[in-house]
Parts: sequence; structure tokens; C-alpha cells
Amino acid sequence: MGCSDEASSWIAKRLEKWLLRQVVKEHYIFYQYRKGGAKEGYCTHCGRMVPIKNPKYNQMGVCSRCRQKVQFKSVNKSGSVFTGRETAYLIQRCKPGIILRRFDVRMYLSKGNFLNPDIYFHETKRYLYDEEFHMEPYYYGDFKNRGCRWIAGDCDGQWTGYYYYYYTTSTQGKVYPKTLPDLDRKELKQTGLVPWIQKHPILNPHEYLSSWRKLPVIEQVLKADLPRLTEELVQSPKQFICREHSGGLAKRLGIDNEKLKRLRKLNGGISVLYWLQEEKKENLCLSDELICWFIQNNIQPENLDFIKDRMSYVQIKNYLIRQQKGHREDIYQALVTWEDYLSMAKRLKMDVYDGIVYRAAKLYQRHQELVKYIEENKLSVTARELADTYPYINDILPELQEKYGFSDETYMIVAPEKIEDILKEGQALHHCIDKKKEYFERINNRESFILFLRKTKQPDQPYYTLEVEPGGVIRQKRTEFDRQKKDIDKASAFLRKWQAEVQKRLTKEDRNLAKRSRETRIESYAAMRKKKVKINGGLFAGQFLADVLEADLMEIPDAEKKAA
Repeated sequence: MGCSDEASSWIAKRLEKWLLRQVVKEHYIFYQYRKGGAKEGYCTHCGRMVPIKNPKYNQMGVCSRCRQKVQFKSVNKSGSVFTGRETAYLIQRCKPGIILRRFDVRMYLSKGNFLNPDIYFHETKRYLYDEEFHMEPYYYGDFKNRGCRWIAGDCDGQWTGYYYYYYTTSTQGKVYPKTLPDLDRKELKQTGLVPWIQKHPILNPHEYLSSWRKLPVIEQVLKADLPRLTEELVQSPKQFICREHSGGLAKRLGIDNEKLKRLRKLNGGISVLYWLQEEKKENLCLSDELICWFIQNNIQPENLDFIKDRMSYVQIKNYLIRQQKGHREDIYQALVTWEDYLSMAKRLKMDVYDGIVYRAAKLYQRHQELVKYIEENKLSVTARELADTYPYINDILPELQEKYGFSDETYMIVAPEKIEDILKEGQALHHCIDKKKEYFERINNRESFILFLRKTKQPDQPYYTLEVEPGGVIRQKRTEFDRQKKDIDKASAFLRKWQAEVQKRLTKEDRNLAKRSRETRIESYAAMRKKKVKINGGLFAGQFLADVLEADLMEIPDAEKKAA
């Protein structure tokens, strides 16, 4: 047994058995080969000899005593065994607050000594919290080549004193339970962490405390038996802005007690809460069926700000269903097209409060007519205007091809070299990229980039325009008139292959940019809606930016994401 920080004897005694039984996932039954089949073997989970029947080497099975999944190993054939790394946490009182300790755990069984498994638990991270839960992280590593010690900071790739260690395993793990009841009576009582651990045996306690620190109402939501809402707020606390910091839960959530009962009955998440808040704000009474329809189509109350002063929610639903019928795009995209159409109509000084305009009988046709009119009258943004507003773009674009360019026999990814290339792409495909500035702002900030998907045999022919994050996540892929056609499905395998290739090329700076971009996309939706951050022109005109980014997302596959 070993520990990177000289562990006290009580930790060694109390933790070792728990780590072996509860944290280590890979267990074995070792048996001595006998003619006619072994009758008993040693279970590493039980720590005892148990009856077995006709075992085969490396066969998977279940221990007859403890019901643990095991792999059978013959003592004569097996060499030494090291299990995979697991994660465990220990929370202790540490004046003036608590300390959260993270361990890397493995079990080692040496050849010929299988009856005495060793547990190696190396402490790799510490989080110190004071009485106000201000946190200071530490990691164990080589300090300026002067020897190993605990170092202030938040780094997961350091020399531990035993090996050069990169924390590539999951930070989700089990929490040692013996210290929790006492801490829950005092230090952790206000956080709700202990009940959360009871509901989620595998977790990262630091992530929960970080979310609770940003949004203390999580503790009340958890204890009010609202599991879905709790999950969503813990994962992304910035989704919700708590405007009341005292009083009952209903008041802090921006609803009343009757709506709180309704939220609990529906096991509602943040989306249901948004609609119940809208009900209270507008003094409405919306049916559960109507609310669920909007949520199923990824529509929130803020998405309808552009039209709800002229139509009821039932009328909006019926209009979207009629307009979407016969089109490949879904209801949400029909809403995007509607909002874009009215934004362009307002720009062209049309009376958007006239029913003939705002409730056009043929929405898609009218939308295309306005796009064409803007093109013919040269009302799009210009390269010079963009270069003056966003001075870094023409320096950023030439760097993209080397990192993001890619091709196979059928498709290729091409990066624009200058602003004019992007504008020409928008004009050729008749979509909104040359009619708005938001894409260029994101390029200027290195939040996302514009790339072109082309067919290899037609490298100069515009095909699809992509918006991608620095790490390769595809936010949008659009062809003529801001559409997606069935042919994009054929290109999906290529885009996945391209994403995997991009992962190999990313630098540390790229990964930091990708992380920031992802955090912005995931966590800033509520703040952006509060500030009413909308896109000003093109197909997505008037639409909230966070919702647009969600609409066409193509994440990195799990394998590549873990590697990143």
C-alpha cells in the first residue's frame, strides 16, 4: 500500500478495506488447477475462499458469496495483475472549513501472492474550503525541480514522486462515507452535498460545490424533491439567474406555490420552470400539453419575444405547424425562418404589425424573396466595414487551413484566406453569413471559425458552410438559403473523420480556446437571454444566440472528446 502524502495510520486502516470493496471495480477469483475442475477459489472482493464450479481461465462470472462480477484466473497461468485506475474522494474537517481530497486508486496482485492484494492510493488533488466555501486548490508535484510537495494551483498533469502522472481517468468517483454524517451536521449542512452524494454514489464533489457556490438555491431545489431541475442546475448553474436571495423556494424560483406544486408534479427541469415563470409574469394559464409541445420543439418563452405581442401562444403553435408542413426542416427551424423574415422586413421598413406581413401565408417563399431583394440591392455587409470593425480577422484566417484543412476522395474542408472569401460564399449560397456581423465577431475573438465543406472533384464550388469551434465541434452546417438537405447525411462520416484528425493537431492553446468556447456555449445561455443578445440579420435575425448555437450542433465523438 502507498500514499503520495504520508497518510496517517487511521487513513490507511479505514480507507484500504473500503477502497478494495467499494472503489476497485475489477475483481478476480484465483483458483488452483485440479483434474476434474477446481472446487474453490479466492475472491479478491470477499477476501475469502468461495465455492466455484468448473472455472475456465479468463472466464467472466459472479462470486457465489458476494455476487461481485469477477474474472477467473488460474494461479498457475496468471502473472501479476494491476487493475485500472479509479477515483475516490475523502472529505475531512480542516479548520476553518473542510478539505476535499482526491485519490487515484489501483489494486495490485503479485504473482504467487494472490491472497494478499495491495491497494495503492495516491493523493493527487486537494481542495481547501474556508467557512464561506472560498476554495483554494493544490496538486502534488515536483516544485521547480526541487522535490515533490503540495503546490497551490489547479493542474492535473504532474510528477507524483512515483511516476509522471496525467489524470486521464474520470474525475467522477465514490466518496468515503464514514466522515459525512458528522460533517452534514455542521460544515456541509447548508450545501446539500451529503444528500446529493446519497443520490449519486459516483460523482465529483468539487463540481457540485462549485455549482452550489454560484447558485445556493440548488440546496433548496434538491431538498424540495425536484430531481430533474437539480441535475440541470448542478450541471450548468448559469442557466438560471436567481433574482431573490431570500424567502421560500417558490419566490426564489420566480413562481408561486401553486406553480411549484405543478413543477414538482411534472418533474420539470429548467425549461418547464422558464414557462411557469412566463405564466406568472404575463398572468397567463397555459396547458401542460402546450408547454410540453414548445419544450419538445426546443422553444423557450424568450424565443417568442419577436411575435408574442401580436399572437397568442396557441396561435403561434398553430401557425408554426402550418408553415412547417411540407418542409424538411423541423418546427424550431420554422421559427428561426419566421423570426429572420420579420427582422429583414423591419430592416426594409415594412409594417411588421400588419397581419398580412407578420403572418405571411407562405413564409418560406416570402423569406427567400427578401433575401434575394437584399442581395440585388447590395444591402449586405462589406469586407472593408468588417476589417475595420474586427481588425484581427485577416490575421486569423490564413492560419486556419494548416490546422483545419482536410480531404478524402469525396469531400474536403477548405478554410477561407480572407474576409472576401466568406462574403462570396454567403452570396453564392444565398444564406445569411454575408448579411450579418456576429460570425465575424466570433472569428475575431477566436470563439468559432468559418470553414467550407466542398466536394473533392469540385474544390471551387460552394457546397456547405460550416461554423466550428476551435476544438472541432461543428455548430452549424448550411447550404443554399440556410438549409440542410439530405445529402449532408452522406457527409457526416467524413465530418466525423475530420473531427478525429483535428484532435491530433490541436495545441494546448487550441484546447484552452475550445474549452472556453464550449463553456460559453453551454453555460452562458441564461445570461445571454437576460441581456437579450440576438443576431441582427440573415436567417437567424432576432433569434437568441444561445438557441441558434444549439440548433445545429455536431459534438466531438466521445472517444475523441476524452482524448482532448
